Amino acid sequence: MSYTINPDTISSSLYPVAFRSIEPSGVIQQQINVYLDGTLEGSFLAAQTGTSGTSAVFDTNVQSFLITQLAPKTNAKTSFFGNLYGFSLTNNTDVISSLYCTAFNQTVNSSGFVVTSTASQSSTTAYVLPSLFVDGEYDMGDFYQPSANPFLFLTQRNDFIKCNSSGNIFLSYLGRGTNAAQFEFYLKSGSSAVTIVDNLNSTANNELYSLSVGVSNIFGNTAIFHAGNFPTNPDLYDYYDVSVGVYSGTYTRLSERQRIYIYPNCNDNIELHWFGKYGGAESYQFTGLMIDKQTSNADTINLAQRWNITASPKANTFDKNVIKVNQRSNKSKTVTVAVSHEDALYIATMFNSPEVYIIENGKYVNITIANGEINTDNNRATDIGVSFEIIYQNTPVAQL
Repeated sequence: MSYTINPDTISSSLYPVAFRSIEPSGVIQQQINVYLDGTLEGSFLAAQTGTSGTSAVFDTNVQSFLITQLAPKTNAKTSFFGNLYGFSLTNNTDVISSLYCTAFNQTVNSSGFVVTSTASQSSTTAYVLPSLFVDGEYDMGDFYQPSANPFLFLTQRNDFIKCNSSGNIFLSYLGRGTNAAQFEFYLKSGSSAVTIVDNLNSTANNELYSLSVGVSNIFGNTAIFHAGNFPTNPDLYDYYDVSVGVYSGTYTRLSERQRIYIYPNCNDNIELHWFGKYGGAESYQFTGLMIDKQTSNADTINLAQRWNITASPKANTFDKNVIKVNQRSNKSKTVTVAVSHEDALYIATMFNSPEVYIIENGKYVNITIANGEINTDNNRATDIGVSFEIIYQNTPVAQL
């Protein structure tokens, strides 16, 4: 088994993850062993898929082995949703897995029996995450170097981000070739200052990392610095740029720059985080109309009239003759905001996310999004109207 064919060393579990081997014509099938993160995950028999001259071609798709292996999962918060209100760099091993296969050729011997070779062939190793490809492309080449220079963060946002002083933002990226992050802070007075953070990882890896880069994650916090430090007062600054790259005495930027504008705090805003379409963390602070609702639902049952012929009275006014069963209490929040065209496209990705959190009382609270409605473009409007409903988990209720 010689090389990955779809698409390359960095692959997506949302598309076929296939390996190809070219074998002698006498090979009728192969026994394939699939290894995820170095552990045998399963085995199967692969039939010949074609020929090349007189050789047999085996294209084996192992995508199905990855579906339940990678985040998001129902029983855990994905690791790139990091610490709130502090600086962190997380290694997101739950979002990306290494994968390789071994193949044992099978032939028919002179007695007509199928014989499995004891000699195995090992594939190259792929690193796989649950990410959509960039529109019109069929590989992950935009998200790592040296395939892309600069490469993109694993986010839909590639222009700028707005964040107030209590906001948290997480940027996910493929760490190949990087070991540092740079923050350049721009004062309202017009000058700027650079801070370089040591990410404490080797440049020779294919891991997925997430940086906390929101205003509350940076200002007044600390890290391991190559140069400078984090400022303490965000009120003195207009914005700052974030990038990742390599540091060896001097810093070389390898990623795109993400610009984060510092906005004033507002009492009517909420902060949401979600699992993004490119397999990374997404974050947004919504400011607008918020309506909280509480609903209660149940099934009603009328019981037969209670009657005691020897008692006086024969029945009681407090007898439970009508009851509620399967009672449910649910909290929800309706959000209506006006945003820019770019923000509308970004928020639309949240509606399809399998994992969404709202920050309440300094904690992640699991929610789901319902009734999302958005015009992703309007050539006559400056702002785009967005409305959706946040559904919380049911509140436990005592039952009869």
